[in-house]
Amino acid sequence: MGPKRLAVDEVEVRKGEWNCPQCFFMNFARNKNCLRCREQRPNRLLYHGEWDCPSCDFLNYSKNEVCLKCKSGRPKEDATEYEEQVWRRPY
Repeated sequence: MGPKRLAVDEVEVRKGEWNCPQCFFMNFARNKNCLRCREQRPNRLLYHGEWDCPSCDFLNYSKNEVCLKCKSGRPKEDATEYEEQVWRRPY
């Protein structure tokens, strides 16, 4: 008989994995281009303060001052990038 085939909705996706917008192939987080059609990975949706390491492309939480994967320092320009997007109570 063989292994049971899983429906697409039943597949567990790990953090950072992404589906190609062109061919819908599921790629590992480390892939910058789709392994099937070579389409470039779309920009990640970053939440308040999260940042991509410029050295290894690892997605870090806002509280991290160094990359958890390669220990590179957080880029200076990303530290204040979200300041203007912070919601403020109208006066």
